[in-house]
Amino acid sequence: MFRIAGLVTPAIVAGSIYIFAEAVPQGSKVVFYIDDKPTDIEYQAPYWLGGMEDSKPKGFQTEGVGYGDHIIWALASDPVKNNYRSNVIEIHVIPSNNKSFSETLTPYVSSLLTWTVDLKMSVRQNLVAGSLANPREEDLRQSIIDMYRNWGIDLFLDSGSDQSAVLRSLAPENWASPSEYFLYRPWSRVFSPDAVFYHAIPSEWPRVALPNGYIHNVQLNTAYGGDGIGFGQVVADASSTTLTVRSQWYDVKSTLRIIPFQIPSGWPRSLPSTAAGDRHVIFIDPQKKLFVSTYRARVDPFNKGPSALYAAGPTSFDSMGDHGGSIAANFAELPLLIQPGESTNLTKPIGHAIGGPVRRVWAARVYPASAWDAGVRTAKDSCSGKGYMNTGLIPYGGVIQLDPALDLNALKLSLPAFRILQAMQTYGYYVMDYGCADLDIYTALDASELAPYGGLWGSSTGVGVQNEVQRVLSTSTLYVVAPIIKKK
Repeated sequence: MFRIAGLVTPAIVAGSIYIFAEAVPQGSKVVFYIDDKPTDIEYQAPYWLGGMEDSKPKGFQTEGVGYGDHIIWALASDPVKNNYRSNVIEIHVIPSNNKSFSETLTPYVSSLLTWTVDLKMSVRQNLVAGSLANPREEDLRQSIIDMYRNWGIDLFLDSGSDQSAVLRSLAPENWASPSEYFLYRPWSRVFSPDAVFYHAIPSEWPRVALPNGYIHNVQLNTAYGGDGIGFGQVVADASSTTLTVRSQWYDVKSTLRIIPFQIPSGWPRSLPSTAAGDRHVIFIDPQKKLFVSTYRARVDPFNKGPSALYAAGPTSFDSMGDHGGSIAANFAELPLLIQPGESTNLTKPIGHAIGGPVRRVWAARVYPASAWDAGVRTAKDSCSGKGYMNTGLIPYGGVIQLDPALDLNALKLSLPAFRILQAMQTYGYYVMDYGCADLDIYTALDASELAPYGGLWGSSTGVGVQNEVQRVLSTSTLYVVAPIIKKK
């Protein structure tokens, strides 16, 4: 049956869209209509609205039709002058946020361009039987798939690879370099100003509401004191010497890497204070503007340098922050880490997104993620030993936004809780990995910084910053939103 496809109606769109005609009678021409006005004529399968170039669809730019509501349909005429009218797709065009990025930045390459014309996506894709039993959440997964699809994202692209070179190839190739005031910024703000983590979520952005109470418990990870499983940070100085970061995945000798890096002798003091955690440590060389991110770091007994199960880098700060991390999603952690002093600043909000692991992950990915936990599609929940990991509603790299209409000022929050929730409203929370709490928030904090505000878990001076954040996130509306990217 002759129809147009590529978007799920009704669709919120910005920038280019990708619509094609299928089941077209042989030898026909297809005329596309927008608001009942002929807009484009195509003569060759697969009849992409806007045509093709180098065997790929060029996409159709929506800003030319104006913001607001529009309808798209098509008419096919075969060689004997029979006419066939298609279905109707409703679109709501919103402004892109392209102007918030630099002119230097290359738009993200739509992963739709890797699809075949048979654009079939299913909520059951990449699932193990029984891993998602809640019908309400199955429906929501489909709504989320549809939102990403309308935005030009294939959540299951290259699903056979845990570390996806295909997804990395879609990342922007050019961007604005970091500010010359590099050394005077918190370490969360030293990447390119085009990094997605620094851009506020526009008010009209596509979003899908998560179920009430989707997040029950929250863990605010501190590097020192508290739970002590946040991120340590080691910054080279004039006294630093070249040590080696040794990276090897258990006994797999083929994974051995030796990374020479400028590291101060007292670096072990920066290891997170809880040995049972992931012991992430990020090594920073401010002069060369490089960093190395490590997982399960410890002191090498032979050379006194760091030894890790996995080390990523060296990676330049002159980047988008979309690679170089040692977490499952592979993007950098630094632009998401709450730095010392950021959540307790009396005059300035946190100027970036936050992030961390979630309990219920999804075997799906969206930029800036290019990887996921190995075996995520079939893995059992390692924290409870019951059920599957792959039951979540937000993909790796996905953004969770706290309801932007929520009046935080009316909630009488401590300053750190207010700043953290404010960042989640403005920039969102990026899913980086898998953890045991419903939602973890990664920081590089010493828990003592929170002591004047009721401490991490509560004291005579307050109910506890973690408890405040948990109360708000467990009782408020949360959304999963479309990627904050520069669109073609």
